Formats: sequence, C-alpha cells, structure tokens
Amino acid sequence: MLVATEPDSKLFADAIITYAKDLYCGAELSKWIINDQISPKYAADDEEQILDKLVAMRNATELCALVTSLEPTDAVLSDLFRWMHHFHFSQFIVVNIPSATLSYYTEGNTRLSMKVVVGKPTTRTPRFSAYCKEIILYPYWHVPQSIATKELLPKFKKNPSAIERQNMQVITKSGKVVDHRSISWSRYSGANFPYIFRQYTGCDNALGVIKFNLTDPFDVYMHDTNFKTAFARQSRFLSHGCIRLEKPIELGNNLLDDTLNKEFLEACVKGQKPIVKKLQEPIPVFVVYMPATAENGKVVFYKDIYRLFQ
Repeated sequence: MLVATEPDSKLFADAIITYAKDLYCGAELSKWIINDQISPKYAADDEEQILDKLVAMRNATELCALVTSLEPTDAVLSDLFRWMHHFHFSQFIVVNIPSATLSYYTEGNTRLSMKVVVGKPTTRTPRFSAYCKEIILYPYWHVPQSIATKELLPKFKKNPSAIERQNMQVITKSGKVVDHRSISWSRYSGANFPYIFRQYTGCDNALGVIKFNLTDPFDVYMHDTNFKTAFARQSRFLSHGCIRLEKPIELGNNLLDDTLNKEFLEACVKGQKPIVKKLQEPIPVFVVYMPATAENGKVVFYKDIYRLFQ
C-alpha cells in the first residue's frame, strides 16, 4: 500500500492549487504582458475563491467537477482570453496588436469593433493591462521627448518657422508658453533641450479631437487621428506606439453617460481648450499580442509583426 508522506501531500496540494489557478486565471502571463495593473487588484480574491472550493472537496469526483467548472464558458476563448474573461467585467476593451483591431465588450458580448493603428516594429506598442478613466475632447498633443529630440528638434533648428506651420508651441516643463523666436536654437541638442513641444488643439492635431487617457506607465493612450486614410490599409503598424482609433466617437459614446456632440467635434473649433470628461467608472483595457484568434468558429492567424514567436 502506498501512503503519501507529508512532503508528498504538500507537493500535491501546491500542484493542484497552481493547476486550478492556471485554469481559472490563465498561465505564464508575465511572458506576454509587460505591465499588468489589473491582476494584482484581484489576485487575493482569485486565490480565496480557488482555495475555498478546493477545501470543500471530499472525493475525486468532486475534484474533477471543480476542474471542469474552472474552465471558462465564454463564447470567445483563446490563451489570453482566459485571463481577460475570468474577471467577468461588465465592460472592457481589448486591443489586439497583430490584428490591429479593438473590441469593446459588454456582458461578455462584442458591442463595438474597429480597426486601429498600432506601433511600428521599431516603435512597438507595449503589451499591458490598465484602465481608462477619462476622455479628453480637443486634446493638446504633448510630443514625447524621444520624438521631440530625435525628429522635431533637428527640423526646427534648421527652420524655426516650421513650428508655426505644424501648429506647434514651445512650452516649459511647468507649462509656460515660450516665444520660439526668442530661443537660441543652435545652443540645444537632444541631450540638453529643456523645452516641450505641444501641438494646438483641433482637427490638424495628431491626436485628432478625442483622446482616451490610460493609466499605463508607457505614456501610451488611444486617440482619434488626422490621418484617417491609414484605416484603409491592410497593414496598420504605423505609429510610435500609441493606438489610433477608427471609430473614436462611437467608442466615446459607449463609455460616457452623455452623447458626444459630433458636430462640435468635427467643427475644428479654433483655439478650443481641452475638455475633460470623467468616466463614471474606470474601464479595463487589455492591450495584448494574439497572432491567432478564434473568429466565427474558426482559427484566424495574423502575421507575427513583432517577431515574438521566433
């Protein structure tokens, strides 16, 4: 007769807990998500639910039934979807980088889908989970410092008048506007440039007229765009990392309690100051990398554009 020793029992307990958690929450997420702001908030609840169910098991039949129950029942399911759907959020957003698409889910069903533009292989969109807490109408574009110093500064040093043609302002880090004609441009390089470039609001703005702020640490957000012809392309890997939306007004109307004024947003109001609209509750946003997805009962494969599987 084989009798399990205490170390064997502990190993078995650890194995079944790990297996149950992987079934319920998804496995090895750290390989695919660079920054996860959602899971830690629910980790204790996940573990408590699993442990409570395991402690209540009285025989192998009940254990098998528990394992079966931990499998997700959502219609949409693949590796990372197991993780995203196990939270059972009433609404959430998924951006899939290889397909360059966005899906907005409510009560487990797709409410809105659209094409997006994501980062080039050289300036990749990071993989993360975060929250959208507010929408900005007529946003400024504060040019990221890497773009400012590598791309814009050399151009503006040669021809400072190009700043006005691109509807840009020069501001200090405290937000004070500086007359670009008063700057001795030859003194500065990417290593010592002390200012920030900011683009005026309006339809010519690189962010368009709607910006969806996210809580991720990468300064990546979702936004409208003034380059709408990009959505007609099959390959939409064109950005510096941020996510451009094909249907920003539709998404805004789904997330906000009040309806956005489309005429106001398309009027390109000159000099319009940014308008902040807070969401009633934060919306989970998952930016993931799934080159294989289940669509209409079939497996669809997308190009491994960032070469993560090679």
